Amino acid sequence: MICTEMMNIRNLFNSLGTATAVGIFLCSCSTLPTSGPTRRQMEKVQDEPADDREYAVIQMNVDVIQQLGDHRPIQLNEHFSTTLHGKPESVLGIGDQLVINIWESSGDGLFSTFEKKQSHIDSIIDESGAIFIPYVGQIQVAGKNIEEVRSSIQKGLQGKAIEPQVQVALKTNVSNNLVVVGDVNQPGRYPLPIGGVRLLDAVAAAGGSRAPLYEAEAKIVRGEISDTIRLDEVLGRKNNNVWMMPGDTVQLMHKPRTFSAFGAVTTKSRHAFESETLSMAEALAQSGGLNDGMADAGGVFLFRFEDPEVLRAAGREVPGVLFQGRAATIYRLDFKQPEAFFLSRSFAMQDKDIIYVANAFAAEYYKFIRIYVQPLLDISRTGTLFVQ
Repeated sequence: MICTEMMNIRNLFNSLGTATAVGIFLCSCSTLPTSGPTRRQMEKVQDEPADDREYAVIQMNVDVIQQLGDHRPIQLNEHFSTTLHGKPESVLGIGDQLVINIWESSGDGLFSTFEKKQSHIDSIIDESGAIFIPYVGQIQVAGKNIEEVRSSIQKGLQGKAIEPQVQVALKTNVSNNLVVVGDVNQPGRYPLPIGGVRLLDAVAAAGGSRAPLYEAEAKIVRGEISDTIRLDEVLGRKNNNVWMMPGDTVQLMHKPRTFSAFGAVTTKSRHAFESETLSMAEALAQSGGLNDGMADAGGVFLFRFEDPEVLRAAGREVPGVLFQGRAATIYRLDFKQPEAFFLSRSFAMQDKDIIYVANAFAAEYYKFIRIYVQPLLDISRTGTLFVQ
């Protein structure tokens, strides 16, 4: 059957003339349906000057894997790291309830009797940020810490009470709170203890994330500034486990990391990371591997937006055009070389990476046969051209 078809094609080419047949093939190649550029088209870009390119093309080898193949750790906005090396100072605010104990050395003082030399006062900080202490009057306490309030009360009692000793404790914390919402088991408003609380502590207090850590993203809002980070990046890097501040809002979102696979792969789709880390080899396997009947094993590409400083640190050229401060970068891997399997195993995927496998030239040839030649063969057999 195959021999018969080949003989028919040869007879057709002979009847059309070699020049005409070749012309048809060359003209049709540019109009053949395709899922992306060919390997040859991608290689042409490498010959252009870096300043004229909109993206960088990097051939994967051992040096590239060592310089650019590792997972890129994420660092939270520096604004959230200002209290990294120590918990924020806990200060009082409107609505906080204080417990104030006053002792005197004599039983005939203002706050003592012969039976009891101590008085107990409950006080709530009012709208003006003050509390009232008998024989002292209104004391502004909002914005002060516990020790500053204790000292102010004791100084106010000097000359009035008999050798007064004062103790101040926070009974109800209203002003120093943070809010944890989103994909947690117990969303709500939580008080900040005097000892302080870090990001992971706040998530734990809210019952933990409903999603796995590598699929959970935390958004921290502090005033007008916000930033997001994955919980596995917090767990793996102490610098990201920042201290929480009063008024902070933490929103947990279920956002799996994904990559997309196009071209001559078995499964063209968007795929979620199935583990905390994913190599390029695992990503190709997850997409079903290269299509044996279509793929150009020498044309496997990975598309990614890179930090320009990362490329410069690796000694790579940065394209002249940046997209929102990021450099469009294409990594090429040649699976015709055995070492490519080891290289792909050591190259870490990132969120929103795109894998593209180019079609082999033979696949384009068979498309040409199927779309352009086969109809002519059918016409030559029947001698009839149907026109609608």
